[in-house]
Amino acid sequence: MVAGGCLPFAAGALAGSDGGGLLPPCPFRAATGLPCPLCGATRAFALAVRGDGGWVAYNAVWVVLAAIAVAAGVLVLAGMPLPRLRARPAYVAAVAVLAVAWAYALVQRGPIA
Repeated sequence: MVAGGCLPFAAGALAGSDGGGLLPPCPFRAATGLPCPLCGATRAFALAVRGDGGWVAYNAVWVVLAAIAVAAGVLVLAGMPLPRLRARPAYVAAVAVLAVAWAYALVQRGPIA
């Protein structure tokens, strides 16, 4: 879990100072003109890993989620048990995270563009 949470931060460190150019253009955005739930995440990680507070202007939901994954992994490594989720609540939680991320991307579509 720690490695999974750290991976996006490592990718952000490799992405350059603004995260631009690492990934091809978003096909959803190209087709609709609207950001997808992931739009802006690369730039958010690139800025967050450099300590730039501008990461909140992009898709900050994924940065927060990755930070929670790192913290949860550290707690597990320290021997603290985490609550178990049944399959249905985990599915609902995943849909809720995607919905929040998409809403955040839509609100921040100006900076993300």
